[in-house]
Amino acid sequence: MGNRNNAAINTVIFDIGGVLVELGRYRFLEKKGFTGEIADRVMYATMRSEDWVQMDLNNLSEEEILDLFIANDPEVEPEIRHMFSNVHGIVEPKAATIPWLRHVKESGCKLLYLSNYSPKIMRECKDALYFLPEMDGGLFSCDLHLVKPDMAFYQALIEKYQLDPERCIFIDDLEMNLVPARELGIHTVQFRSQDQAERDVDDLIR
Repeated sequence: MGNRNNAAINTVIFDIGGVLVELGRYRFLEKKGFTGEIADRVMYATMRSEDWVQMDLNNLSEEEILDLFIANDPEVEPEIRHMFSNVHGIVEPKAATIPWLRHVKESGCKLLYLSNYSPKIMRECKDALYFLPEMDGGLFSCDLHLVKPDMAFYQALIEKYQLDPERCIFIDDLEMNLVPARELGIHTVQFRSQDQAERDVDDLIR
């Protein structure tokens, strides 16, 4: 890949879910005792519903969000309530994260995060965010009531840290979240695997 312009990269911006932490949704449901059709129904009523974004936006109470999930499939209300009672394990720590962050930092880059993240998951999955002391800052969607791919969320990060977009890399596992970053002039890397993402970032930093 290589750096596409003469401005040296000085900031690497990471998504969290699917990049710095593992998304263990079906493992989480299995630990809750849900498999097969029930697991699928709970999944599509909650984590894969259009209402899941309300968790990250943090505009509604958790009780209001739970009501939205139940309305998506009232027949599995007890299972939805059980799932939502404690979401520990819905995201999981990732062994490769700390070595990767330290490797990137050794190149002289600032490390930031830009992540759709809810207060509930932050509160109940604290172990997954063990890497935060390695970071130089960042923004969670729940604090600004903005989510990716809303360009205003990216602009807020640029403004807060006075970033030069052409000297930044943004890493996300979802292509739709990379589009606004590119439109702002930020270099992007789509995370498909750990080895691939590390190589692509190293190529851009060089």
